[in-house]
Amino acid sequence: MSPQLYEFHLPLSPEELLKSGGVNHYVVQEVLPIRHLPSQLRVFQSAFRAQGPLAMLEHFDTIYSILHGKPSLPGASSHPG
Repeated sequence: MSPQLYEFHLPLSPEELLKSGGVNHYVVQEVLPIRHLPSQLRVFQSAFRAQGPLAMLEHFDTIYSILHGKPSLPGASSHPG
């Protein structure tokens, strides 16, 4: 059996990664809550040490959540300053 191939289309904005683009398109499955990020970041770091950059595909939701997730704390802002 051959591996399933996914297409990664470069988005015009980060939010486009949240929209399903079709069969076998790579998208964010879940934006993780802020309380889950520390543990998921440790899991990603361990996978990155073992697999190298390919770990980013398996843990893309974690990376997206850190870089573009919506803050869920009262008074938190996604823009510094």
